[in-house]
Amino acid sequence: MKSWFDPSRWSIAARLLMLALLPTALMLVAGNASMYWLSLRDAATEIRERGKSVAAALAEGSRYAVVSGNTGSAERTVRDLMAADPSLVAVKVLDRNRAAVLEVESEAVYSRSTDFEVAISSEPLNVDTFDAVNSAGAAGRSPSPPLGFVRVRMSVDPIVAASVGRLATGSALVLLATIASLGIGLMLAGKLREPLKDVMQALRQLRDRKYDLRMRPGATGELAELQAAVAELAKGLHITHAQLEAEVAARTAELHEAMQRIRVSDEEKGRLIARGNELVEDERRRISTEIHDDLNVVLVSIRMQAEALASAARESGQSEASAEAARMLELIDSAYDRARAIVRKLRPEIIDALGLTGAVEETVSSFGALDRDCLFAFVSSPLPAVSESVSIAAYRMLQEALSNVVKHANARHCRVSLGASDKDRLTLIVEDDGRGFEASSNSTRGLGLAGMRERAHALHGTLKIESLPGTGTRLTITLPIVDA
Repeated sequence: MKSWFDPSRWSIAARLLMLALLPTALMLVAGNASMYWLSLRDAATEIRERGKSVAAALAEGSRYAVVSGNTGSAERTVRDLMAADPSLVAVKVLDRNRAAVLEVESEAVYSRSTDFEVAISSEPLNVDTFDAVNSAGAAGRSPSPPLGFVRVRMSVDPIVAASVGRLATGSALVLLATIASLGIGLMLAGKLREPLKDVMQALRQLRDRKYDLRMRPGATGELAELQAAVAELAKGLHITHAQLEAEVAARTAELHEAMQRIRVSDEEKGRLIARGNELVEDERRRISTEIHDDLNVVLVSIRMQAEALASAARESGQSEASAEAARMLELIDSAYDRARAIVRKLRPEIIDALGLTGAVEETVSSFGALDRDCLFAFVSSPLPAVSESVSIAAYRMLQEALSNVVKHANARHCRVSLGASDKDRLTLIVEDDGRGFEASSNSTRGLGLAGMRERAHALHGTLKIESLPGTGTRLTITLPIVDA
């Protein structure tokens, strides 16, 4: 209900109607109020004048009734006056002692009345007003006491009622004219609304990006200009929309092409990284094989000769030569162990010997022995057969992750989990309770993590890093079981 009185929510037709009706209604109310107030004032003035006149006339006509006591004629005169003038409410004729000689009252009851009293003169009527003698004589005599009094009661209510009736008739005529104006206003508003409805419908179509507008002709003046402006706007928006769509299509095609090039580049980069890792592993395998087959054989041969030399020195009693030969044996054994360590680093033979699960467990144990301040733990679940390239990649990524824990994490506990998330995916999780870092900041990521990510991506896997300063770090490596 409150919103109905809000002019901002009215339709144009309602506003036009209110614009036509409100001034008329205000003028009607103001005019009627002014007329009613003027009627009251005029009625009061008229009652005063009429009351004095009626009282004076009845005073002249009541002399005989007062003197003779015959009031019949005077009563008829009074009643005839009451019948002719509804404002005459009551008449009293009093003698000089103010005793009632004649009293006539109207049957009507009014709320507002005024009394007028006139004395009944005892002087004879001066018939000839041009008689100078009589006039002079009358002027010289002292006034006689009155024969009586006439008291008249007049009411303004009949005069006001007549004025109100006239006002009601005028108001009815104005109301009829207002209704006629309302009908004409509704007709004109209807003719005005049709073009405006077309304009509003056209604007809604423009809002919905529909530029084929249909507006009925026939509007004139400003409405015709408004329709033409909306049509021009639709035409301009249609052209602009078409240009934007063409530009968006071109940009989309360019973006799609760029994304395709990036995808191809990523695939090529992944293949290059995979191929590079493969070549690195092949080179490591070749070097480890050469060290194992060549250097170790030479070291074994030298050791055999050193043993023979030491045995000959002992038999000949050359103690110094025997001691030198023993030191040579120690150096040869040390060189052999170092060569074996280099071979293990170059080629994780432990994978061939123990499988990926055993290699991971052995590596975790070796890092636990390296860092006594951190407690390393390993859990695993059964794995299907994992391809060699995936096993080596997981092993290298584990080495990098554990190396970061030892070098940078300052952790008290580290837990490594190995298992299969489904039938064709391998999951390796390394988590610690160390200092952590801001994983979303590229500045905190070293080359090791970048290399791990590239290695995982090259095998169509993922590396997920979860870490915040002071909360530790969790690395989740997901790789396919079989190298694609």
